Amino acid sequence: MNLAEKLAACYLRLNGFLLLPHFTVFGGERHNHVDLVGLRARNSKESIGNFPFPTDDRLFKEFDQLCGGSSRSKTFGVIGEVKSNEESDVISREHFDYIRRFLGEFPIYRIVFRDSEDAIVRKDDAIEVGLRAAGCWILECIHKMDNILKLTKTGSWTLSESFLSDILLLRKYGLMPNACQNHSERERQPQP
Repeated sequence: MNLAEKLAACYLRLNGFLLLPHFTVFGGERHNHVDLVGLRARNSKESIGNFPFPTDDRLFKEFDQLCGGSSRSKTFGVIGEVKSNEESDVISREHFDYIRRFLGEFPIYRIVFRDSEDAIVRKDDAIEVGLRAAGCWILECIHKMDNILKLTKTGSWTLSESFLSDILLLRKYGLMPNACQNHSERERQPQP
């Protein structure tokens, strides 16, 4: 996985999705892969003691609109494409239907991660997430968790969550100071 795909996968993972990266789709004229397939179980929560891990309310607000209700209380899947530029691929109907059958006929939504100034926007039947916004949210999430849980262990994360482990070590060595300060300030400003 390239860095953009790792950012997208980490973002979805921290928002409660079980992931299948580089999912190969057999069938149709093209046998190729989809960058990310994810499944989120209804009422999924992750916590340690009384501390619930944060999720990105902006993302779930868009999922709520797509599913016509509280997306957190529904099981659904995502088909993710990741682009480190401003382009986005359209997932073919054949691939979409193939993955829907694979996930057991749960509702499925398109999510596109790309290099964009937009944080999270809905375009037609898809949610688009800017890679910088995803990365900054990951850092904010880890910061919140660290303040409460004092995250110090990176060893076990290295095996199962290697990208999260890399982020923790970069923070520990002071290589990520204020990486998202300007981005957070820009997001808080009212949009015209």
